Amino acid sequence: MSKVNNLPTEAELYARFTRQCSLTEYAPADIKTKVIRAGLDAPTAERITDRLIDEGYINVERYIRAFVHDKFELNHWGCHKIKMALAKKGIRGTVVQQELRKIDSDRYQTVLADLLHTKNKSLRVDNEQQRFQKLLAFAATRGFELDVTYRVLETMIRTSD
Repeated sequence: MSKVNNLPTEAELYARFTRQCSLTEYAPADIKTKVIRAGLDAPTAERITDRLIDEGYINVERYIRAFVHDKFELNHWGCHKIKMALAKKGIRGTVVQQELRKIDSDRYQTVLADLLHTKNKSLRVDNEQQRFQKLLAFAATRGFELDVTYRVLETMIRTSD
């Protein structure tokens, strides 16, 4: 097969993505975007992605599991931010909810408490209400739920007295 305008062929991109998907988990949307960026059209991107899914190189459930684990454990994101990032990739549904429920609630609160303690040390505020509001806003940007953040902050306040 000859290349037109030095664009990779469908077969070349498929081979490249089989190697990449063997090493790292990818969402279908990621592969489609990469194929289109390489210069091929959307139907070709769809064909390559479908073939990778059919042959087991891409598995959405496996991707969700890895994404949730990595974003929580490595990036310290809350469930809301993880869910929104997956939705941005076109991934929604019960599998996402199931994986998020697998996060240990004690570990979740510990991660949030550690983040809030670290942030609290860097805050320069005039009063405690301002501190509380800034910590709430910080936790929200990290994707932690308001009710969980309130509980953790209340514990922080009780233990600092």
